[in-house]
Amino acid sequence: MNTYRTAIIGYGRMAHGHAKAYQEVGLPLVAVADISEEALARFRDQFGQRQMYTDYRQMLDEVHPDIISVVTHDQLHCPMVVDAAERGVKGIVCEKPMAMTLKEADRMLTACRLSGTQLTISHQRYYTPQYAQARELLSSGAVGAVRSAEAYLLPSCIHTDGTHTIHMLLSLLSNPRVLHLLAQVDGHSGHVYYGHRVEDAGVAFIAFEQGIHAHLNWGLASHQPRTLLHPSPDFRYHGFIIHGETGRLELDGDGQVDDRPILRIVRGTEIEAVNLRPSKSSIRLEIEDLVSSIETGAPHPLSGQSGRDVLEVIMGIYESARRRRVIQFPLEVEENPFLAMCEAGDFPP
Repeated sequence: MNTYRTAIIGYGRMAHGHAKAYQEVGLPLVAVADISEEALARFRDQFGQRQMYTDYRQMLDEVHPDIISVVTHDQLHCPMVVDAAERGVKGIVCEKPMAMTLKEADRMLTACRLSGTQLTISHQRYYTPQYAQARELLSSGAVGAVRSAEAYLLPSCIHTDGTHTIHMLLSLLSNPRVLHLLAQVDGHSGHVYYGHRVEDAGVAFIAFEQGIHAHLNWGLASHQPRTLLHPSPDFRYHGFIIHGETGRLELDGDGQVDDRPILRIVRGTEIEAVNLRPSKSSIRLEIEDLVSSIETGAPHPLSGQSGRDVLEVIMGIYESARRRRVIQFPLEVEENPFLAMCEAGDFPP
């Protein structure tokens, strides 16, 4: 493996994992940029002195890193990714969700395509043992042909933590093409995550090719779905049930809920626990695959296009709520429908 010089833009909650992963992979972390001097000081305390910047463009121009992580609020992903690609960065790990709109996502993809930059969107749960083994079981026919799915997220919203939910749902189903969806959301509480308004709760029905359909249910603390056991108001939970011809796969994606195994196959009254294999950190695996993609040109499992596919479902959910009807795919909407609803006064406090 070649040596690639790395840098981080934004040193908030998630960035520590990126910095640690670069060290684990053996890639030199040479610089970090953040508008907060306190954040830079925190990085220095944790990882030692590096080149520090409060202007990420200056860092890109002076340091010329090969690989960067963009670990900032969603609204900043697009300009930062485009700026890095236009400056010749070889690989970019961008935190999820990919962008605020499909228009922004397309701008990011175009910039990376023109520059030959490998873009990954950090849906890193893809690499965790429970999700990796769930995909293996479904691919091997452990529950027969898949017919339908249920997905749950609480307490959170679809355009923040829900981007993981959508990504994992698509990957568990082997990324089928979305035909249409119908959804509704409630946004009256005025919740703000990562600098922008988000909904309180929502439900969605998604129809895929090959006759597969999925039901999604999510909500913040005041609107928690009650379909699955919820042990505490502070617990963050992604849950999936995949129904097949001969049984169902159940996955408590973020950890054990009660005495049930995290990953299990259910056939009638019989429950088969699946033992999880140990694994490297998910961000480390993501970065290792990014290096491989840079060197071979092979698609990354968490490619920019896969991030756009997830964002299209999220924007489709919002568009269905705005139009109050079934939305056909591919989606033709450039703005963020939920924010448009907020601006139009559809969710008065």
